[in-house]
Amino acid sequence: MRIEFHGPSLCDFSKFDKDGTIEVPDGITLKQFLKIVKLPLWWRKTFPLLLNYEKMPLNTVLKDGDIVSSFTPLGGG
Repeated sequence: MRIEFHGPSLCDFSKFDKDGTIEVPDGITLKQFLKIVKLPLWWRKTFPLLLNYEKMPLNTVLKDGDIVSSFTPLGGG
């Protein structure tokens, strides 16, 4: 199944297609997915994670076509 991911640049995007999706095994949870993309634990605890633009528990099983995103703060002045 394919999952779309919008996350910080410090994640591992090496296995992603140009369209921003990655092939993952069926039955994978949000927590397992975050390990695949190597989102640091401190990031998960600091910034909101969203599944299809809603906050969901980390034990939620992903479905084909889901969108996982992480809030990314912007700096400026």
